[in-house]
Amino acid sequence: MARGVAESARPVKADSRAGPGYPFAMKRCLAALLLLPGPALAQAAPDPAGRPEGFAPMEGVEYYCTDADGARHEIGAVICITAGCDTWLARCGMSLNNPTWRWVQDGCPGVSLHDRLKLLQPPV
Repeated sequence: MARGVAESARPVKADSRAGPGYPFAMKRCLAALLLLPGPALAQAAPDPAGRPEGFAPMEGVEYYCTDADGARHEIGAVICITAGCDTWLARCGMSLNNPTWRWVQDGCPGVSLHDRLKLLQPPV
């Protein structure tokens, strides 16, 4: 005989699918989710020499940045960089194993537009 709609649509208890160990398994999963981020949140102590994290200098290799004039600047040095009409402060730092200039802030303290325009005028 064919079952009627009323016979096949029996209410199912919410607890019948879970089984007897369901609350215990959920507690274990919750505990694991709460404990796993712990190591990811741990941070290494800062280097007392002030080098960026993860930077291990090689013996006999000099690390430095160069400016537009070719002058050397040590790791950690901060200078004012001008490119086109933009001016910003940059710090010499390491990116993987390459020295690079990293942006610190827009503009440079003590540098005004008037001073830059005077440099662009031809000498009299």
